[in-house]
Amino acid sequence: MVHRKITRIRQMLESHDPPRVELEDPMRAAVALLLQPMAEDLHVLFIHRAHHPHDPWSGHMAFPGGRKDPEDPDLRVTIHRETREEVGINLDIHGEYLGRLAEVQAMARGKMTNMAVSPFVYLVAPEAQPEPDPVEVQDTIWVPLSFMQQDGVEQTVQRDMPDKSTIHVPALVYGGKTIWGLTYRVLREFLGLIHEK
Repeated sequence: MVHRKITRIRQMLESHDPPRVELEDPMRAAVALLLQPMAEDLHVLFIHRAHHPHDPWSGHMAFPGGRKDPEDPDLRVTIHRETREEVGINLDIHGEYLGRLAEVQAMARGKMTNMAVSPFVYLVAPEAQPEPDPVEVQDTIWVPLSFMQQDGVEQTVQRDMPDKSTIHVPALVYGGKTIWGLTYRVLREFLGLIHEK
């Protein structure tokens, strides 16, 4: 079953031509959707970001990733560096690149930013285990793909905004962790892409 899922994901991503965000000279960032085979299923790695007062995504659930450094020749280099720094997984050794998803414009504190985030999908070897950097990551969690593919698993959650307003957003809740916002938008595109009609 896992092998069939991997084959399907490979096929879908090979033929996928993801759109880019149209922004004037955007800041660029990348995230990694990491898939690991375990216990007859594929699991996706999420990080629980550490709390920092100046980080607009402080404490959120996310994929490993970060901003492109000026010395990074491309975003694949960015995502390899960020994944190694944040969760200790070396994609050069333990990762197989499967493809890209659509770029997403980031929001921070309820407002659109000038940042374009490129999601990359990797298959990660079973022996690769996260070793989070506590400065950046307070926790990691692997979520089974079959759980996320169930009908009716999406919830609506309430989030408090910096201006004291509240919004209701679609989310996924697993193991007490709430995945919403940009991360959930990326996840939803991925699940839609690999959905078997």
